[in-house]
Amino acid sequence: MPTILVTGGAGSMGRLVTGRLLDAGHTVRVFDLPSVNYEGLEGEPNVEVARGDLTDPSDVRPACEGVDAIAHLAAILPPVADANPELARHVNVDGTRVVIEATSAVAPEARLVFSSSVSVYGDTFPQGDEITVDRTARPDDVYAETKAESERLVVESSLSWVALRISGVAVPVFQEPPAEWPFTPDERIEFVHRDDAVSALTAALTAADAGRRIYNVSGGLTWRMLGEKYVNDYYELVEADPALAVYQARPGHFDWYRSSDGQAALSYQNTPYERYLEQIQEDIMRMLEE
Repeated sequence: MPTILVTGGAGSMGRLVTGRLLDAGHTVRVFDLPSVNYEGLEGEPNVEVARGDLTDPSDVRPACEGVDAIAHLAAILPPVADANPELARHVNVDGTRVVIEATSAVAPEARLVFSSSVSVYGDTFPQGDEITVDRTARPDDVYAETKAESERLVVESSLSWVALRISGVAVPVFQEPPAEWPFTPDERIEFVHRDDAVSALTAALTAADAGRRIYNVSGGLTWRMLGEKYVNDYYELVEADPALAVYQARPGHFDWYRSSDGQAALSYQNTPYERYLEQIQEDIMRMLEE
């Protein structure tokens, strides 16, 4: 079976991708910083741990040797990206450049799957037609800018690549409502279930006809709604008053996305919105029983 490198493999999403790949019988090489926690990974069957700095070619090059595919997940995310833009650009953009150069040198046949973001579209108001990957990228914050620039490096490379513009990821566990929801009440939103995002990332590594394509990764028709509905549903689950919700003053990086081509290639949309609500309710019930 193939050996697959996962950058950021010890992070929350990286661990899920790693677990899914292991379940499919792959050998996974987990690359992450030396300082992070590798508990549950190091010493496990078919897991190779490669500690290093994403921006250091002497660390990244040996991590890429002999791999058949790479899931490039490592990145500085908001709010750290906003607070430290130089670090975000160094890790997100320069790190991606290092990964591309290392892969081109030691594993030129490997497929590179890049975890991008719908934030590259920027402010899509006024919202009209669903957003397609042909829409011009207009990033308007540090994180989005670094994703757009990294994407450009990937697309212009000679590698076999897939870039996934992933929408907001909905995690199916109870969480306290945020101090401010990152969208407006009348804004169109289409999140993607965490497990479906993992499915898209893992499928893109080996899907036969997916190479050298950009795909939107979003939840599908059942996840299309306005911000107010999503918030009202959540407050009903946690038995709180929706009138307490505070929304962002201006639109966030959300809309409805054309994902039919990605779904055809990767078959990842497996969790409807209604099931997500059920999972949160189940998690709440588990907490009450403890």
